[in-house]
Amino acid sequence: METLLHPEEHQSCLNYCMRKDANIRLLHYPQGTHQIVDTSNPIIIAMLEGEVLVTSDNYKEIHHTAGHISLQMHNSSSYIHVLKASTFISFHSPHDISLCDRFSLQQLPQHIPATFKYQFTLLPIRPRVQEYLDYLRHCLEDGLGCIHFHELKMQELFLLMRAYYTKEELATFFYPLIGKNRGFKDFVYEHYLHVNNLSEFAALANTSIDTFKRRFKEAFGEPAYKWMIQRKAEHVYRDLILTTKTIGEIAEEYRFSSIPYLTTFCKQHLGKTPQQLRNEAEKTREALLH
Repeated sequence: METLLHPEEHQSCLNYCMRKDANIRLLHYPQGTHQIVDTSNPIIIAMLEGEVLVTSDNYKEIHHTAGHISLQMHNSSSYIHVLKASTFISFHSPHDISLCDRFSLQQLPQHIPATFKYQFTLLPIRPRVQEYLDYLRHCLEDGLGCIHFHELKMQELFLLMRAYYTKEELATFFYPLIGKNRGFKDFVYEHYLHVNNLSEFAALANTSIDTFKRRFKEAFGEPAYKWMIQRKAEHVYRDLILTTKTIGEIAEEYRFSSIPYLTTFCKQHLGKTPQQLRNEAEKTREALLH
């Protein structure tokens, strides 16, 4: 680690960001822990060291090892189980991802292989990208938290991806973000946790329920109600097993009118009551520690 000169000037600057607010974050997690992934924006995770199992929405326990990059969708229910002590750099993109001025994500759909089916694609870290990540890691360890530096390094990552990955690789990696319905998909991911039913969702989209259902099926390939229930169940399950929120707080956060309604929902969609799910997860963690 090299000493960052004039740290007081950097840290007092309005353009300095703390780690929890930074667009680029260097994170270390010990073996055996479970961690919730911040998906308030779309996030790219580059694994530098270690080994984890990633659960993201309906993709369960995907094996993610050092030397690979993953993509997490905005507002997805994502968390990791750390199999080996891990270090990674996360890139949180608050704006549209642009690979370069001459090539956008919306030009990628034509490069999706005909038989491709998305299954949480991982990209290998290429040598030049590894060199970039090593340099970035050193700067983050030194405490370089300038917003402008982070924005430049974010742009550099996308330029390197454009330069060192085929269009087919990029199309399969960014698959959840591309396609003719992207604007509608972005709208859904932005708001689905904050509506109670399809009527509210359709009204928010300024369209009829039938039109909303049709557009949803075209964009996501399944009925809107089924998709929303699955996402809500995944978020509830994650918070039950990985947070200290009370069951009442979880019921309120996910817009259940009472704890009994949450209990009925959990029994129907997760197979057990909230307390049973929480107790089961605690026993599993204790067994892993011993």
